[in-house]
Amino acid sequence: MLMQLLLSALFLASLWLVWRRRNQNAVGTPVALLWTLGVAGGLVVTWYPDTASFFADLVGVGRGADLVVYLAVVLLFVLVFQLHVSHVRMERELTKLVREEALKDLE
Repeated sequence: MLMQLLLSALFLASLWLVWRRRNQNAVGTPVALLWTLGVAGGLVVTWYPDTASFFADLVGVGRGADLVVYLAVVLLFVLVFQLHVSHVRMERELTKLVREEALKDLE
């Protein structure tokens, strides 16, 4: 019961952060809604662990906890890839800006 309360508090805090960032226009509404859906799923699995087992059986995974771990690994992979793409894009934009400023100084 204590772990469920702790996880619920963490999920709700993350939900508050997502919508705070949404109100600051740091993320769009579709992204905030997607995170809200994820938090809702996390809360459901926290309070009703058999739900994860039900979905694990549907997709052929042995245990609900295994399914949660597999999904978390895939999600982390996607997020790291997105961060990498964003970093490369920023590097290119910075290089372009520095190049333009350097060429202005030549004139």
